[in-house]
Amino acid sequence: MKHLKVGDLLYIPADVMLMEYEESIEMPEDLNNVYIGPSPVKFHNLQKPVNVLLLEESNATREGMIPVLYNGEKLYIHKRDILPYQEER
Repeated sequence: MKHLKVGDLLYIPADVMLMEYEESIEMPEDLNNVYIGPSPVKFHNLQKPVNVLLLEESNATREGMIPVLYNGEKLYIHKRDILPYQEER
């Protein structure tokens, strides 16, 4: 797949999972040097294929996940699950 850039349309096949992460995590001060990474707070399992908009560059990923715009929400999908958008012929 070519290099992805912000604003690219991407095709996501059916039966792929999109995840929403808590963007702001407040760390208690008594947890010094303990990493608490972001955890998914919502899952969307697609029933049909959809097109989504890429929100950040492909090199700004979190563990192979890329942020996309789906139904007005910022969700993450595994990079391996996307295909480039192609117009119908």
